[in-house]
Amino acid sequence: MSYNLTSFIYLDRYRNEGTRTYSDQSGYTEALPHFRHNSGQPDFKLDLFSLPREKMNVYAANPPSAIQNRYLEGDKVMFAVHPQIRESGFTDPYTQRALALGTLGSPILVSPSSSTRTLYVRDLDHPHALKVHFPFRISRYGRKMRDEVVAQAIAISMELETGIDAFDPDFAIMREVLGITHPDLEPGSGRGENWGFLVRDLTPFPLLSGQKDNSEMIPGFALYGKDFFDPQKPELLFELIGEANPVTFVLDHIMLPVVRQWIACYLNFGFMLEPHGQNLILETDRDGKILRTVHRDLSLGIDMRRRRDLNLLSEHLNTYNRMEDGRFASITYDKFMGHHFFDQIIACLNTRFSGLKQDLFSGPCREEFQRLFADHARYLPEQVQYFSKTRDQFGKPFYEDTGQKPVYRP
Repeated sequence: MSYNLTSFIYLDRYRNEGTRTYSDQSGYTEALPHFRHNSGQPDFKLDLFSLPREKMNVYAANPPSAIQNRYLEGDKVMFAVHPQIRESGFTDPYTQRALALGTLGSPILVSPSSSTRTLYVRDLDHPHALKVHFPFRISRYGRKMRDEVVAQAIAISMELETGIDAFDPDFAIMREVLGITHPDLEPGSGRGENWGFLVRDLTPFPLLSGQKDNSEMIPGFALYGKDFFDPQKPELLFELIGEANPVTFVLDHIMLPVVRQWIACYLNFGFMLEPHGQNLILETDRDGKILRTVHRDLSLGIDMRRRRDLNLLSEHLNTYNRMEDGRFASITYDKFMGHHFFDQIIACLNTRFSGLKQDLFSGPCREEFQRLFADHARYLPEQVQYFSKTRDQFGKPFYEDTGQKPVYRP
């Protein structure tokens, strides 16, 4: 089956207006205007450098042959460098290494996604995107693609692909299928700053059988976001609801499935999905019927306590994003999903159906959470956690206890 990627890319880039309100830093970007998703510029050229494969790290998780053949050419790899790195004069040992070792190949046309550093490849021999190194601040911190981040995303994608039967049929992922990075030039210096990029397969996995071509994908924020070019367009959420009961529709087709999927991923793998409006995608048929939920960006937190309880092997996972407490689980569930996504859906609904109180939605979510995850108090904190304004030496925010009670779980 195929997907209407033209529509999906438009929604991802231009049905995002007014949605970056979940924190006081969410709208900040150091991306140059012509590289932003809402620039109005349809695409730009991305440089690919041909580098010796033996001098690079390559990670793979069942890439389609068209993707593998494009970025792995015999004893060479094609290595992507975002043009802002070169335009801004930004330099580091790995940029210099790419320029010194590499031969500039033919550039490819790409369009920026809502996350800026993830780029849709316009020459779609196989639909895919590149998540590239972007050492400039967006929202809270710079968007580097360090080696351990790339390797971990590939490992998690492979584990979820292998264990996909642990989920209901309404769950899907966008697989991270290939990663290419520089080797660490200073292995004894602590955290490796060697970087590279990921290749993301845009075809949701597993494939749906029996569906007609040109199914649609709708990013979560596009349900309630305004159109960049036409702010008067009605929200897509109301088109999907149609004549249905808004509370029942949203619970049955959006909120409760996501609650179940977060729990299934955590309980079966110890992985913490981040289902906010950018990472969560609704897959629909051509008539607008929601078929399933697709999760993208698999650089997930890992609760090692849960994995030990499950006796899951973790040798294939490196040290990146390993957790030994439930603070980040609260951030992903209570804040990313609950506050950043569910609350925005409720606010949108109330612009047309006034008086829909939060508990109409949060109550059923709490009940479902308790039914599926009765042992939750063993793993998750009693109060909501979030990012602190203080940061570590690498610019990453610490966590803090907000003192608030969870809304969408007991």
